[in-house]
Amino acid sequence: PGSTRSRDVPSSPLSPHSGCDDLIGAVFELGRTLCRLQLSDEELALFTAAVLLSPDRPWLTETKKVQKLQDKIYVALQHEIQKKHSAEDKLSKMVSKLPLMKTICNLHLDKLEFFRLLHPETAMNFPPLYKEVFNSELQYSDPRGS
Repeated sequence: PGSTRSRDVPSSPLSPHSGCDDLIGAVFELGRTLCRLQLSDEELALFTAAVLLSPDRPWLTETKKVQKLQDKIYVALQHEIQKKHSAEDKLSKMVSKLPLMKTICNLHLDKLEFFRLLHPETAMNFPPLYKEVFNSELQYSDPRGS
């Protein structure tokens, strides 16, 4: 009496039972490995810029310009690492996280699409910035055709 078994707990979209354990685990693993690198604010900002300026996005029209900009960011990042006298392999360790980041991105998009199909009304009410960021990957149209 008075106890609730986990199978009796209804699953909300954001509950631990929502099927996002793989995504959440990957995000925390990435966080742990990046924390171990002890990045300075400048290094983190430059690495973030390099990741965001990815020329392999399918909807880009001028990938060469984006690639050149990303290359400049990586040069600045390498300079920052050398200036701080950090470990020589720090940049390669950072870059080695890119496949995990891509996996996380793909998992996130899969979860968003699944969520959009299960809860179209909620997905249509996502914040405008969120819709803008993910609109090239997902469609937020009403699946009922209204």
